[in-house]
Amino acid sequence: MNLMLGCRQVARNVSRARDEDLKGWARMATRLHLFLCPPCRAYARDIAALHHRIGSTVPDDPEQRLSGDARKRVREAADDKGGRPS
Repeated sequence: MNLMLGCRQVARNVSRARDEDLKGWARMATRLHLFLCPPCRAYARDIAALHHRIGSTVPDDPEQRLSGDARKRVREAADDKGGRPS
C-alpha cells in the first residue's frame, strides 16, 4: 500500500469531499498530503472559495438539487473526458 497519495488523487478527494465525507485512510492521507504540499493546499483553498461563491446560486429546494447518483455520474463523466486537475 502506498502511504502517500499523489496530487491527482488528492485533487479528486478534495472535490469529492465537497459532496460526501471522506472516510478512514482517504481522509487522513488527503489531510497529510495537503499539509505537505503547498500547490494542493492552494487548490483546496480555491475549490473552497469557488464553492462558497457559487453557493448562493444553488437552489434551497432539495427537489431542484442534483441527486447523489447524478453528482456521481457528472464526476465520472468529467473524469472520463479528461476533466481531471493536473
